[in-house]
Amino acid sequence: MNEHPAPIPSSPRPRSWAPFVVVTLILLIAALGLNGTAAKMKLTFRKLPVDPAQPLKTIKSELGPWVQISVDRAMSPDFEHELGATEYVFRDYLDTRHLSQKDRDAFLKATPEAREKMREDLKAVDPHALVKFAVTYYTGSVDTVPHIPDRCYAADGFKPSTYDIVTWPILPRGKAENRNTQVRLINFVDQIDSRHSRPRQVSYFFQVDGQYEQDPLNVRTRLQNLFDRRGYFAKIELVTDLAEPAEAASVMSDFLTSAMPDVERVLPDWKKINPS
Repeated sequence: MNEHPAPIPSSPRPRSWAPFVVVTLILLIAALGLNGTAAKMKLTFRKLPVDPAQPLKTIKSELGPWVQISVDRAMSPDFEHELGATEYVFRDYLDTRHLSQKDRDAFLKATPEAREKMREDLKAVDPHALVKFAVTYYTGSVDTVPHIPDRCYAADGFKPSTYDIVTWPILPRGKAENRNTQVRLINFVDQIDSRHSRPRQVSYFFQVDGQYEQDPLNVRTRLQNLFDRRGYFAKIELVTDLAEPAEAASVMSDFLTSAMPDVERVLPDWKKINPS
């Protein structure tokens, strides 16, 4: 029987590197073009950090009639890591206009530690006289805004019963129309113990690259401006135990009218940092 010889395996075709070279060249040209365009247009995809003009802890303990009744303490590294910031203040302030002249004089002469011990007694004077005040400062990032009350209070078992965007004349500006800024005002109620827990009125807003915003998404949008090499934002937040949003708004806006000149003193002067 005739047997056909086994076919001789053909040698593999030489691999063509041409497509790989072409794709590599295209990517290289695109990268060079992007870098060149970014350099020519002065675009930046990373934000350089901006230091505050002054440490936030130098915000005054006396802001008009409002006087600090808490003691500033350094937080743990774990807390700062969770917060995402190392520049911050968390304070309680008392409106001394709610005290008699005798009590006011005694309060102003007391040490910060003595004032803090008086805090529970002062709550009984008038809940309109107390606010919790916080400023946290972030820089060098274009990521999402962390730790807004909308998320943090919900995680603690609170839910918003009212949610308003309000306009308050609180900025230290000459003309009345320049003093206005928008603020988020939220009334939180305790979902776990609504019978015994008082509502919490929370307001907050931001200064981002020299401008004021109430919307965290707008903060992120501003930070993503490719024409700015630097970026920062500060969150300003107030809390009261008042039951009515209107009463809380009156107290908070009054406090901020006294506080904002000093808040602006410690935050960066954006026009000097980023002259147009």
